[in-house]
Amino acid sequence: MSTDHETPHHGGPENGHFDVIVIGGGPGGSMASTLLADSGKRVVLFEATEFPRYHIGESLLSGTADLLKKIGALEKLERDGYIKKYGVEWVWGEHRQPWKVYFKDALAMPYDYGYQVERGAFDKMLLDNAREHGVDARERHRVTDFGREPDGTSWVAYRAADGAEGRVTARWIVDASGQGGTVTKRLHERSWDPYLKNMAVWTYWRDAKRPEGIDHGNTFLPTFGDGWWWFIPLRDGITSVGVVVDRETMRTRQESDLEAYYLEAVARTPEIADRLANAERTDELHIQRDWSYIYDKFAGDGYIAVGDAACFIDPLFSTGVHLAMLAGFLAAVTVNTVLDKPELDRAEVLAFYEKNYRAEFARLRAQVYFLYGGHGGTKDSYFWHARSQFDVPGIAPEKAFISLIAGAFTHRSWYRRFLEQLDVPAELKSTVEGIFDGKSLGTGVDPDAPLVRRDGLAVVDDLAVDGAYLRRSQSLVSPDGAVVPLTDRLTALLDSADGTRGGNELADALVSRGVPADVAQSAVHEALSYGILAAPAADTSTRT
Repeated sequence: MSTDHETPHHGGPENGHFDVIVIGGGPGGSMASTLLADSGKRVVLFEATEFPRYHIGESLLSGTADLLKKIGALEKLERDGYIKKYGVEWVWGEHRQPWKVYFKDALAMPYDYGYQVERGAFDKMLLDNAREHGVDARERHRVTDFGREPDGTSWVAYRAADGAEGRVTARWIVDASGQGGTVTKRLHERSWDPYLKNMAVWTYWRDAKRPEGIDHGNTFLPTFGDGWWWFIPLRDGITSVGVVVDRETMRTRQESDLEAYYLEAVARTPEIADRLANAERTDELHIQRDWSYIYDKFAGDGYIAVGDAACFIDPLFSTGVHLAMLAGFLAAVTVNTVLDKPELDRAEVLAFYEKNYRAEFARLRAQVYFLYGGHGGTKDSYFWHARSQFDVPGIAPEKAFISLIAGAFTHRSWYRRFLEQLDVPAELKSTVEGIFDGKSLGTGVDPDAPLVRRDGLAVVDDLAVDGAYLRRSQSLVSPDGAVVPLTDRLTALLDSADGTRGGNELADALVSRGVPADVAQSAVHEALSYGILAAPAADTSTRT
């Protein structure tokens, strides 16, 4: 089937058969369905509610902007005037002194800002965008049952708002049904995180005090004795202000007493009390319990789970929408491959999705653990811990932390190979080629010191994104576990690293093979940062 964005064929009442059924019209479902329709698939989407509908999760990461661009929604977001956030301000750690981080300092980030959004309008925009791309999106259609026929056909039964019942079939199901987990809840076990059993209480305020200038739209995250706060500026002078605390802290409180607790917590947090001193509350209290969980499996024969239907993590880093849309992107590529590339082993393709989605979830969860356990720590300790979770061993600690909370994914091996080998927009390709700043070999690196191929490197067969599909490829794995695409450029670099040449000479050797100078310099820097090259004195067994 063509992937050149041809006009998709539509299923409908006359046949009731589609290529893909998507359950849920939130960001993950809209992302997956739009990309699948763009790839020529006949897609039907069932959404139980009518949009716009209220939903929490209002702060988008800067990495989400690149995902929005993939489905043609970024310009619409810009047009609608949502508030941009360029960073995050923290009051976290052993001192009450605020500290800030900015997304511009993240690794390989095409956009240096994220957005603060009202989810009702935002989610409706994504769902309407999916329709524009050819998705048959049906609101107020609740899925009541699903299954799989012996011949491999999947089916879904539904009930419309008027009570009419129907049944459609498809080749595959995408479960993007949120925390209800339509498919996963029936087929798999959900494990609640024993360390992140929290609850949130929040409401909305008008005319809360905000910083000036570039910090005007930033998220503010201060701690207090029982937990932490979010302060998220929205349009029209409205601010979302919520408190997250351990569920046990609230166990003795009746729900009717949460109002008093919320106001008491405001008074106990000077930074929040100051910002709300002259503000007017505009809404009732909202409550959500049990933030963090994960299912034991994300995909299987005939289905794949996206977003909250697979896992959900504590909202500290505002990762809900980002993880859902990133999963939607990966799910679309995975489903396209399963349906159109039977020569690739189905189990291996589904394992690619599960492995990479779980890895994103795990590194974010580990950092949340550390921040929760480190109220008495320092910002430097948070930076260093983020470095240990990141897959670039030589990255600066602060850059690792910012990249983690910004939702950086363009440096990932499976994604970077796609950008390096295909015809992609120049601004995005330049992001990849300049991942480690092609103007130098890195801070503290002697450009003339001899370099060698590090001992213990392993070549592995894996899968990588190639347009709308996955394809077989090879990667190089360092002793630190970092994974780098084994490109012709990297092979040539390793062949030249014989222990007699320094970094500048290695870059010159690449230039002599036709590689642009800045790209060659960046390649050497990248190999050093990922632990692929090393100084002979630091690695005595150097030649393999």
